[in-house]
Amino acid sequence: MLEFTYQEDGDLIKLLFVKKRLDQDQVNCKLVINYMPYSRMDRKIYGDLFTLQYICAFINDLNFEKVYVIEPHSAKTIELLHNSEAIYPALDWLPAIMDQMQFTDQDRIVFPDKGAAARYENAGYANSCIFDKTRHPQTGRIENMLLKRGDIPQGAKCIIVDDLCSAGGTFLWAGQILKQMGASEVYLLVTHCEPRVLSGKLLNQDSPINKVYTSTSMMHETHSKIEYITINLENYV
Repeated sequence: MLEFTYQEDGDLIKLLFVKKRLDQDQVNCKLVINYMPYSRMDRKIYGDLFTLQYICAFINDLNFEKVYVIEPHSAKTIELLHNSEAIYPALDWLPAIMDQMQFTDQDRIVFPDKGAAARYENAGYANSCIFDKTRHPQTGRIENMLLKRGDIPQGAKCIIVDDLCSAGGTFLWAGQILKQMGASEVYLLVTHCEPRVLSGKLLNQDSPINKVYTSTSMMHETHSKIEYITINLENYV
């Protein structure tokens, strides 16, 4: 089993070198991708690159026996990768976090967009809410965000669940809306979190987000508002 952590494009070349060396010894190998590079560039947009397609083709050419992807951004990754399977640890972490927060029927699981809802809604949480985002067609910047489904009871504790946090602007905005609607506490659960979050406003003391739960797939820096959760690969592969 080979575990691949991506931080820069040069890591893909290192993966190539390692796999070629294993091939020389005729060693069959499975691959675990902690975070899929360019996973958000998962569609054809006129005038832009369909980058995920090229990255998947690169990995396919390495001929791994099996490829496991931890929390891909969309189903497109698994569609493009040969012999691949997605792993969704966030859903396994959620019950323990709910117990820790003493979750009740008036508290809410919040999906920040339809993509997150599609990934997690089959988990069967009745007390879930879904946001809808409107993006600028050229820049991709979020222009508007509103609660499309569900309600927020006064004093509710909310857990926003998604695959990835970058600088955190989307979750900051969602948290502000949830607080305005009556939420008493707002938490963020994301499998992947970029170091950029440290330079944004999401972790400020006046932020509506009480705590961020995430893995070390992309960062290890300590912060009073970040709690890291270990992904136990033996539970999945």
